[in-house]
Order: sequence, then structure tokens, then C-alpha cells
Amino acid sequence: MARKTRKLDRELRHELSKAQCHEIMDYLMVQFEDTKDIHFNYYFDTPEYSLAERDITLRLRTVRKENAVSYHLTLKIPTIDPNTYLEYSQTLSEKQMRLLVYNNQLPEGEIKDLNSIHGGHVKNVNMIRVNRITAPYQEIDIFFDKISHRGKTYYEIGTRIDSTLSKQAKETHMSRFTNLLASYNIKFSQAKRRSKKYR
Repeated sequence: MARKTRKLDRELRHELSKAQCHEIMDYLMVQFEDTKDIHFNYYFDTPEYSLAERDITLRLRTVRKENAVSYHLTLKIPTIDPNTYLEYSQTLSEKQMRLLVYNNQLPEGEIKDLNSIHGGHVKNVNMIRVNRITAPYQEIDIFFDKISHRGKTYYEIGTRIDSTLSKQAKETHMSRFTNLLASYNIKFSQAKRRSKKYR
């Protein structure tokens, strides 16, 4: 049985130039070559593209991390809070991954059962490759993403805020992240969702 999880997801992400990205990475003493954490993100939609119209994301992520490979199917549904999504997630087998990527066959589980969201019929519409490195900073984790899409490269910095934290802890987390950017004269602006930007 595939492992299933459900949570509220809040992720702060900001687009950077290559120079900005490497300058902050140098300060935090990391570089993309430090780790083999590669994400192959496959995005799915209905034949009518109704998920994109409702800001819903259905993504299969293949993670190659060091010597391990894992497959994660995620459905993100927007909530009333900006940049916060109700997230359904399943860990898949390699066979389930290949049937979804190459045959558009949803695996058994909670996500497939949510017919009212996707109607049971989806198709592979996009793929984005991401090289990620994470660095600790003032008791929070900062990640840097090198994004490859159709021959072009983009850069982002971000952090993930745990929904179980207290309100004060969430505000502290956010202020540490935005203050890091401010120290480089960068004003935080939430990056557009990749499922919408990279098409």
C-alpha cells in the first residue's frame, strides 16, 4: 500500500538572478555541486486544463538524492490563505511512476479517488528539472533551486514553513528569511507557481 500524507503546505520562494543566487550561496557556504539532489517534476492536468484554471497542481516528482531514488505524487489545492495549499501526497513505486508518466494512468489511492477534483482522466503536460541544495541559517532551512526548463535556466531561493508552528514561530521564520534577502538589497516577492510559469 502506498504511503499517503495530507498537510497544509506553505512555501516562500523568490526568484533570483544567477549572480544573486551564487552570492547568497557563497555566504551560506554551499554550492549546487555539494549534493546530488535532483528533482524531475512532471505536471499533469485534465484534457480541458481545468486544474490550471483553478490553481490546482497535480505533480509527480522523481527525486534522485545521492544513491537513492524515490517517487512522490502530490495534489495541491489552494486555501483561503495566500500561498497556502492543502497537500495530498503518495509515495509511488517505480512501476506506478512509469504508468503515470508514460500512460497517464493514476495509481490507486486517495489522489485517484478525488474524482471531483480531476475527473479521473489526466495527461502529462510538462516537465521541469530542479537541482536543489539546502543550507541552515538562524535555525531555519534555506533552499536554493536551479531550475531547467526547455533549455533555459532559472534560480530561486526559498524556505518551507511548518503549518504546526505557532503564529509567532511562523512570523519569526518568515522574518529571518526576508531579512536575509534584505541584507542583499532584495525585497521578497513570492515567485509565481512553477506549474503556471513554466509551460
